[in-house]
Amino acid sequence: MNCMRALKIGLAALLAGTTLSPSLTMAAPPQPKAAPAERQSEARPNVVVILVDDLAWTDVSANGASTIQTPNIDAIGAAGATFSSGYVTASVCSVSRAGLLSGRNPTTFGFMYNITERGAVDKGAGLPVDVPTLAERLKPLGYDTAVFGKWHQGSTPEFYPTRRGFDEFFGFLAGESIYATPDTPGIVTTPTSFDKYQPKEREGAQRLFQGPDMEPVAQPHKYLTEEITEHAVDFIDRKADGKDPFFLYVAYNAPHWPLQVPRTYYDRHSEIADPARRTYVAMIDALDAGVGQILKALDDKGLREDTLVVFLSDNGCPVQFGYCTQTHPWGGGKFTYLEGGMRVPFMASWPGHIAAGQRIATPVSSLDIVPTVLEAVSPGKTLPEELDGVDLLDTLAGTAPKERSFIWDQRPVQALRHGRYKLWRSLDWKQTRLYDIEADPWERTDLSAKLPKVTAKLVRELDKFDAALPEPMWPVHSTREIDVIGRKTEFVY
Repeated sequence: MNCMRALKIGLAALLAGTTLSPSLTMAAPPQPKAAPAERQSEARPNVVVILVDDLAWTDVSANGASTIQTPNIDAIGAAGATFSSGYVTASVCSVSRAGLLSGRNPTTFGFMYNITERGAVDKGAGLPVDVPTLAERLKPLGYDTAVFGKWHQGSTPEFYPTRRGFDEFFGFLAGESIYATPDTPGIVTTPTSFDKYQPKEREGAQRLFQGPDMEPVAQPHKYLTEEITEHAVDFIDRKADGKDPFFLYVAYNAPHWPLQVPRTYYDRHSEIADPARRTYVAMIDALDAGVGQILKALDDKGLREDTLVVFLSDNGCPVQFGYCTQTHPWGGGKFTYLEGGMRVPFMASWPGHIAAGQRIATPVSSLDIVPTVLEAVSPGKTLPEELDGVDLLDTLAGTAPKERSFIWDQRPVQALRHGRYKLWRSLDWKQTRLYDIEADPWERTDLSAKLPKVTAKLVRELDKFDAALPEPMWPVHSTREIDVIGRKTEFVY
């Protein structure tokens, strides 16, 4: 990081609570340990991105909205920043992940709908090979790269992660996988009322693969969340010599369906009567333990202060499975463009570079991760023009960002947030609604008739964006009406 940015961050910490933007709450950072002289200024940071699957905004304790405890996840925000308005680019898994990995709004290159790997509708679908991943941008800079967990960016050879900038891979290529075979000792498997099929042997793109040639892995008698963690920790241990910086993308599939968890975690929650909710919460416990092991590995190897860590979920919780939080407006909404669909837990830390203890209300996006990482590893270098996000390091240093719009376009459902207002539109239903997100987080009061000028302005902006989009690379799978915690909305899959 350059000296001027470091100076801004230091000043931001000193001025906490006085002259900073009212949307920021800052605290003085902990004093970093002395780094080796050769790594004081010119060394590029390691980067660890931890992405989890279907975890609601409410389901990390740092957000203070539920009884679930996630001390290890919370520690990332405590050591840096927690974004209370952190968004992803879609409320479905593969589209969201495409935005995170590319730094581009996926709809701008035709990646509008989820990849299911079922049938011929999206056969051969994936992140286009001419859209670089963050790993492909970091490899020429000397980074060692690895991804462990869920890929969901295409399951045919041209889309393999080991052909998209990653040196190492362990995980599965599909959108979902079982965590353990049903006969694995000590595993609790809980059905939900919405299950169409029961967990069984992995098959097809749900199988586990590893290595540059994507060799299938034998069915292990282990819990997949713990396996992903083991691979991440092993990678950190092997790269701890500091010869080359590394980019580690830990793509957990927890707590995505199916509901499976080791009994040791399940038994901790006898206070929860509903088996599905109990299993879901226990899965979050196991996930949090894995995050803790990754952070401990960084600490044990003396890498924490040289590592930018980002944590977020790919989208919100799916209410149709019956285990999401029901008492908060952002407790569920996957597949929809209510806030609970794409407002997610989002944190970042980099000791000595990001002031600790910040709670930032300024809206940010997963699109911002790629430009932020590129600025961190190459300070002052011009960012690629095609990126749709912004470098967050200025925001983290206390500089009030320019207000911007956030757009989601999964026809027939679209949404746009600018400032406190959010426009929601269904082309199928021929409905346009306007919400004041700050005053009405439940999105129950339509202000479009009351505020026609605001509505018209946002409609024009959304129309302009939509008109410039290419045709989707594959069609939508289905749309239907769904009740999300007492609110009727449209579901897109």
